[in-house]
Amino acid sequence: MTLAQARLLAESGDLPAAAELFAEALDDPAPSGRAQAALGLAVVLEELGEHDAARDADWTAIETGDPEYGPRAAYHLALACERAGDRGAAEEAWHLVVSSEHPAYLPAACLALAQLADDDGELETAVGWWEKVVATGDEQYTPVAAHDLAQRLLEQGQTARAQQVLAAALRATPPEGYAYARLAVAMGLTHLEQAISAFTAAMDSTNAPDVAPLAVELLARTLPLRGRDGEAEEVWRRGLSDPLLADQVAARLHREPPAP
Repeated sequence: MTLAQARLLAESGDLPAAAELFAEALDDPAPSGRAQAALGLAVVLEELGEHDAARDADWTAIETGDPEYGPRAAYHLALACERAGDRGAAEEAWHLVVSSEHPAYLPAACLALAQLADDDGELETAVGWWEKVVATGDEQYTPVAAHDLAQRLLEQGQTARAQQVLAAALRATPPEGYAYARLAVAMGLTHLEQAISAFTAAMDSTNAPDVAPLAVELLARTLPLRGRDGEAEEVWRRGLSDPLLADQVAARLHREPPAP
């Protein structure tokens, strides 16, 4: 009854009274009851600005070993540590969430650890965590993980692998909404990278001089779409400096763009 009263007080905004009742409920000998009380106390204390005491309460819940409220407390602790800027404590708490294998909190924990590893430049570790998120199939976190994973793979030149990740995520994501659109744009970028590689190969081919001017133009006009303006200018310069291509390349460079 004490737990129910404490929750009602917390919901009504009487946080000090709720904290008092949650603290009383810590005497519950059952791990589940003690864990619920400790987590409730941690949430209330956090809202009251008593951050150190809130962390202690979270740890009390975690140490009960309760399979439901222990992971919830670890999740709450991780978020609280992140807000406080305590990166090390947050990472420790996220690992606790992962070790619990609780399906409700596992995707968020793996994504958080991926982001921490990515921030540290530990790409392979980050990739491993992103892949774990994707493997859960979670509707909220999988699109985010797939996008970030694909972005890093694309930066590493692993275009085909990035496309595989994105294609699977797109199939599992409802076509309406922000997540799908973000994944679709990322997929488009992978195709741009493939186009750049193909146009470069065509331009470099010594056996297709009739195709080279078109390849020069397509490559030079595609590179800026990836923010590679300097490379685009170099492609134009290279085409204009080739006696066999200069006239055709110049014509393509200076032609008027098609009317909208």
